[in-house]
Amino acid sequence: MKLPRYFQTRSVGGAVLMTLVCVNTLLLAVFGCIDYYGERQRLEDELRYDLRVVAEQLSANMAEPLWFLESGNLARLLDAAMKNDRLAAVVVYEADDGDFLAGRSRDRSWRASAVTARPALDNVIIDSRPVYFGEALVGAVEVQMTRRYMDDALRQTLWRVVLRILALNAALAAALVLVLRRQLIRPLASLERYAVEAAGRGETAVHPEGLRGELGSLSAAMQDMVRQLTAAQDKYRSIFENATEGIFQTTFDGRLLAANAALARMIGYATPQEAMASITDLSRELYQDPKDRARLLDQLLAEGAVAGFQTRFMRRDKQTIWVLVNIRLVRDADGRPLYNEGTVVDVTARVRAERRLEILNRHLREAVKERTGRLAVKAAELEAANERLQELDRLKSGFLATVSHDLRTPLTSIMGFAKLISRDFNKFFAPFAPGHERLTRQAERITANLGIIENEGERLTRLINDFLDLSKIESGRAQWRDTEVDVSAALSRAANAVSADFAAKPEVRFTMALEGGLPPLYIDPDRLTQVLVNLLGNAAKFTDQGEVKLAAAASDGLLRVVVTDTGHGIPRESLEKIFDKFHQAQIGDTMEEHGRRQGTGLGLAICRQIVEHYKGRVWAESELGRGSTFILELPLAGPPPAEDGQDQPA
Repeated sequence: MKLPRYFQTRSVGGAVLMTLVCVNTLLLAVFGCIDYYGERQRLEDELRYDLRVVAEQLSANMAEPLWFLESGNLARLLDAAMKNDRLAAVVVYEADDGDFLAGRSRDRSWRASAVTARPALDNVIIDSRPVYFGEALVGAVEVQMTRRYMDDALRQTLWRVVLRILALNAALAAALVLVLRRQLIRPLASLERYAVEAAGRGETAVHPEGLRGELGSLSAAMQDMVRQLTAAQDKYRSIFENATEGIFQTTFDGRLLAANAALARMIGYATPQEAMASITDLSRELYQDPKDRARLLDQLLAEGAVAGFQTRFMRRDKQTIWVLVNIRLVRDADGRPLYNEGTVVDVTARVRAERRLEILNRHLREAVKERTGRLAVKAAELEAANERLQELDRLKSGFLATVSHDLRTPLTSIMGFAKLISRDFNKFFAPFAPGHERLTRQAERITANLGIIENEGERLTRLINDFLDLSKIESGRAQWRDTEVDVSAALSRAANAVSADFAAKPEVRFTMALEGGLPPLYIDPDRLTQVLVNLLGNAAKFTDQGEVKLAAAASDGLLRVVVTDTGHGIPRESLEKIFDKFHQAQIGDTMEEHGRRQGTGLGLAICRQIVEHYKGRVWAESELGRGSTFILELPLAGPPPAEDGQDQPA
């Protein structure tokens, strides 16, 4: 049987009717469930109350029969209790060990019969009570009551709820049909006719009159929507006709259904109409290689859309252009392919640029290959140089051993014998010189030469010691005997160590400015003294007049020591080089003025190695003619935690 229009799923009236009926059914079902579960709870409570009453009565009535062991009275009580049809079983147990004593139960016909053991029944509720005679426990009674009568009553209640829901739904549906036909379905039908006419004739469609309320608002909105759709259609037609990309619609057999002006110009036609009239087989007349379109259609049917398909088109004037095709498949309501549509972009310039770039990349790869070969040769040369450096390192180790033993030992002998010769000469030979002018000159010359031997021997010894010391630090073989050092005392010791240098230059004044309460420093005291003595010794050596000042202060976790002099200064380009090995700053064209004590060129290099070992810094600030300032910064850190392989204080 065919349903009326308002009952069809595509009818708004039918949808509203079905919605209201479903909502009403749901609400009635909810209230019916509430009634059902309320009735069920009430019947359950009544059943449990009756069970409790029966159990209490039987417990009270069975006290004397159990105390006096009157089995006949006990049987009569059980039979009387089983006359209640809701009782499924009654069992009596002994008081001492809980053994079964007597009982009644229902059979399949629901007749009461005696049992010899506790029955196991389904769908029952159980209540057990002890039986007392006075204060003595004489036994226990267990009562089992069935739910079958309660379930029958619940089924009847459920049927009443269902019938009530059906009756109310039928009445509601009848009333709604009458109301909806007049108030909703007929006005909606007129709006439907207007929508169909507007789809074909646009703004010339006849607008329905006499609609009120929401339907009137809907009618006005539809009229406004028709105007907007017409404007949008004109807008998108303008976009289609004026787009810079080619836009098309084609059939699978190669006909051009639609094209815009950009596509017509791209393939060499004056108008889209001329292009659509002239091209009847795209594969043969537009694609330079017909296999490209076959591949494109295969991919389109498999995936539904293809983006960025690059191919070559042949223009009307037989010129070839590179294009990028984006295309999608259009299907009907049943999923069958109808036609395809998409866009075309001319990428001829980009393809040519890419080919030029590819040529450049090929040349670049060849250049890189050639450069890689040269780098391989350089790597081999570096490896050979590394081997030579390793050989030089071995020679250095041998040289250090030679310096340590073969040079220092004979040098010590030379200096010792020079001192002995000077002492013996001045003691035994020099006294005979007075009175003889020639002998006096010779004695003074010999004494001066021996002094030169001693001074140069001491300088050579310092050079050897500094060189060995620096080599040990650089190779990591130096021992660091770190301990807590009183900074003020260390600075005073260093000043005392160079006091002779200042005493030899009375025109140079030495001052100290130490901040009070300098915190201790965790460092090797000998290394700290070595650094301070080197800095102060350099200041004394290169200052002829004026002042040398030693200052120290602590701030921000750092100890800052500053040595300032008024010497000739250091050229700006040599401020960093003076900390290199064997480097000394030159003044003019010579390293130092005549008569100035020469150095080894290793003192400042050793200072920087020691300071950097303790994570500090040392640097110089100077201008020619204005003196120099050497600044030393060391962190005021505690003793580091001991690690495996770390040098420990000796």
